[in-house]
Amino acid sequence: MAKPIITTAVLFSILSMPAAAQPPAQPTDELVNEARSMVKAFGGSLKQALQAAIQEGGLSNGIGVCNTVAPEIAANTSNEKWTISRTSLKVRNPGNAPTDWQEIQLLAMDKQPMKNGKPVEVWQVSEASGQPGFQYMSAIPTQKLCLGCHGKSIDPEVKAKLEELYPEDEATGFSEGDLRGAFVVTRQTQGVSD
Repeated sequence: MAKPIITTAVLFSILSMPAAAQPPAQPTDELVNEARSMVKAFGGSLKQALQAAIQEGGLSNGIGVCNTVAPEIAANTSNEKWTISRTSLKVRNPGNAPTDWQEIQLLAMDKQPMKNGKPVEVWQVSEASGQPGFQYMSAIPTQKLCLGCHGKSIDPEVKAKLEELYPEDEATGFSEGDLRGAFVVTRQTQGVSD
């Protein structure tokens, strides 16, 4: 049986055909900039709410804000295309446990959470089934403000509040500058800004 012969002209013609009914992909730079913007909005709102709660009623009051207000801020910052959340190698809330990809990134970030004075960030674009089309992570280095609830020496009243609100808490024992976790921004599809 004779094998079909594909000439260079036919091969070039096949390779140059446009992809059927697929919108052009949104440039990665735009996706990264949108993710950074969401992290800035979420992180800024959360820090402001935490500082106000701590000033009003101490660290125990701040824990309550983290428990109830942080998810609300994340929901308000997210939209129909984008989702923002937080994760860590040592989570306070088991619902924030990292995916396999996120865990790999956290392990790498743990070695160097800051680079050139900025939190380390990573992203990936994926067409794999069941995976977000775009994932972005930005390291959350432990700041001095965090140590009262996430540090090595926690006040007994604060510890009691943590045990009450987060019975499965693993998010303690950090020092200033340690990787506390990461902001995670995902987008299911990466088509042009539709």
